[in-house]
Amino acid sequence: MADTNYSVLNENAITVADPSRVLLISIAHAGNRLVAVGEHGVIVYSDDNGQTWHQAVVPVRVTITSVAFATPLVGWAGADYGLVLHTTDGGLTWTKQIMGAEINQLMVANATQFLATNPNDPKAQMAVRRANILMSAGPDKPILSLVAMSPEVAIAFGAYRLAIATNDGGKTWTDLSLQVADPISHNLYDTAWIGTSLYIAGEAGTVLRSDDQGKTFVLLPTPSENTLFGIFDAGSNIVLAYGVAGAAFESANQGQSWSQVNVPSQSNLTAGITLKSGTILLANEAGNVFLSSDNGKNFHMIPGNQGMGIFGVAQAANGNVVLVGTSGVRVVPLSSLN
Repeated sequence: MADTNYSVLNENAITVADPSRVLLISIAHAGNRLVAVGEHGVIVYSDDNGQTWHQAVVPVRVTITSVAFATPLVGWAGADYGLVLHTTDGGLTWTKQIMGAEINQLMVANATQFLATNPNDPKAQMAVRRANILMSAGPDKPILSLVAMSPEVAIAFGAYRLAIATNDGGKTWTDLSLQVADPISHNLYDTAWIGTSLYIAGEAGTVLRSDDQGKTFVLLPTPSENTLFGIFDAGSNIVLAYGVAGAAFESANQGQSWSQVNVPSQSNLTAGITLKSGTILLANEAGNVFLSSDNGKNFHMIPGNQGMGIFGVAQAANGNVVLVGTSGVRVVPLSSLN
């Protein structure tokens, strides 16, 4: 692992008095356990459907932005400064695997090799130029989303088309950015399996799809110029993407064309999920929750504001909806959503 001068990468997470009340950005399932991540290196977990929370042991103090599990025990978390953390005990303890300085080195080496084998290819020349620019800017690019495909295979995406993959549980990582067909190098905010394909949603309406288990990603027609913060399976292989200023779009043909979804929100949509019942839930940074029971054709806002910006959502084993955001955790009983 490359050395770094950023002290927060070598300091333990802050200790919090109430793990349910810190700023949290993402939440995932580790079996029936819920694991959420947030600022100052805080990772918290709940084994009772979100009613009580405990703090995990984390060796860094940076903002953690994303989390994903391959099994109830094995998972990864992404953070600022290109940091990837790993757990093998269901999120109780975490270790560092790779950081931004090493990612930059992988990116430069990959681009240089590409140019050496394709000296007359303008794309190879551009790849080297891009890699050198990002290297000179420093190892500060955040990981923004993760997909955990198995205990051995995971992919992390981030700012400026950052993309790295592991095939050995994180012992080694490779630069995947040249396999992501986004010439502008947008920020990549979210990723999701939909059907047999893997999708990415990002800045300025960027949507990409992989049909080869994450080895390569092709650029799809953009739904709009609105930045997209999330993408997920809305049922029946319908792709639903959402983002800035209440914008939401769905596609029934693997992202080849899009139709706008009417969500009564002016604020950024920042979290979404399809519940076990098939109901689609979206939430925004103003604290509102919206539901659709007709495959996303119409959404209505449920009564009551959650009193915080919402950044992540999961459905607990008992059916309740668990929201995380600027003020920690909110549990919404399933009965209030029917």
